[in-house]
Amino acid sequence: MAKRATLFLLIAWLPVTVSAQFADPGFEQGGMGWTMHCPELAWLSTSTAPHGGSLAMAVQASSADFPLCPSEDPEGGWIPSPRFYQTLPGVISGDVVRFKFLARLEVGSPLPSGAIITPYAVTLDGDGNMYFPTTDISLGGGNPIASWEQFPGSVTVPVLPAGHVFALGFGAHIFGGGNGVVHFDNMAALVEGSGARLNAQAWLDGAFVPSDNLMRDDLRVAGLIPAAQPTIPFGAATMPVGGETMAAGVLNITGANAIVDWITLELRFGKPDVTNTPGQGFQTHETFAVRNALIQRDGDIVDVDGTSPVLLPMKAGNCWVIIRHRNHLGVMSATPLALSATATVLDTRASGTVLFANGGAEAGPARKTAGTTRTLWAGNAWSSGDNWRDVQYTGNGNDRDKVLMDIGGTVPTNTVNGYYRSDVNMDGLVKYTGTNNDRDVILQTIGGTVPTTVRYEQVP
Repeated sequence: MAKRATLFLLIAWLPVTVSAQFADPGFEQGGMGWTMHCPELAWLSTSTAPHGGSLAMAVQASSADFPLCPSEDPEGGWIPSPRFYQTLPGVISGDVVRFKFLARLEVGSPLPSGAIITPYAVTLDGDGNMYFPTTDISLGGGNPIASWEQFPGSVTVPVLPAGHVFALGFGAHIFGGGNGVVHFDNMAALVEGSGARLNAQAWLDGAFVPSDNLMRDDLRVAGLIPAAQPTIPFGAATMPVGGETMAAGVLNITGANAIVDWITLELRFGKPDVTNTPGQGFQTHETFAVRNALIQRDGDIVDVDGTSPVLLPMKAGNCWVIIRHRNHLGVMSATPLALSATATVLDTRASGTVLFANGGAEAGPARKTAGTTRTLWAGNAWSSGDNWRDVQYTGNGNDRDKVLMDIGGTVPTNTVNGYYRSDVNMDGLVKYTGTNNDRDVILQTIGGTVPTTVRYEQVP
């Protein structure tokens, strides 16, 4: 028995009053932001999604040709309406909307011989009548969806009639007779382009002075911060994250707004795999964009003009935000942030800000506790291989050896000036022994007593 689950992209009649957003992509807030167009055939249900969460959306489907909701007029003709939808009022004609979600058949339903997910664009006029434009984009077919399967895609918003607004909607249909229930979960959507802003804050522990509640700007004072962001490898492959250039005069700013260093923001689209299970049949978590910015002594992360919230390479949507620094462990927001032209706040200095945390062998606090505030863990001296996302004092690929290598590898009392990742206390001097050496910072990060301890970055 074949089953076809159909994704509908519709344009609903609503006044344009808010920015393009996509609320509660995982349904964990009780379906907030979603409208049940056909509540008789759609409801919240307990989720068994492998990527976590407790709720999914269930849709009753049958083999009838686009059955009407029981509440709809049976004389009104067939209407391929979505069973639940969410409007994106800030989206305009020509925008590209990316989306992804998981879908599966309810356990016990007749298993399909194949399934296909197809997005449509639909208009809904003021009287509630829906019309199809010519958009019909197949996302693939011939695969059963007896277990969770990912369906990614994108659609270019068609010309919108006056008074209409864009939305995402979902429905389901079965071929070959019978009825079944399709579950949808881990929804994610974003609008490509530019215009979203982020107002983020962080403390870099290597430069943080608790008594001043500020970071040192030794690299700026010494003239070591490059005007153009160098390409910084994160992992075995180099991410294309170099090239931004700061505005003229930015490094002349002094005081609390003086620049401490470059910093990297990574935007991820979709929900992470919290099970850490290798070989999953899908991966919903992907890097959508990377943006370099600057961090000030007071912890503000600003754009290359030295003052503004960071302009992101997307128009709107929900993304997990990762803050990375070249010699500190990165952190990631605990949930997707709703990004738009109104700058979204992510203050990782605040103890009350919850961040993502790994489980299992790599579990640990995402940040260091420094009195009532929180800092990013210092000591990440390596830039590639398997050692770029942890801090080690001993063992293969440990960060302590990188400090020794950069000063020559043989005479531990040597020092070297410059812009090095191994300068983990960010004073412009790589130092292995003596006062204010970088080796001690690494030892403190792993706990200070057991040298074999490993501090892992809490980013999946």
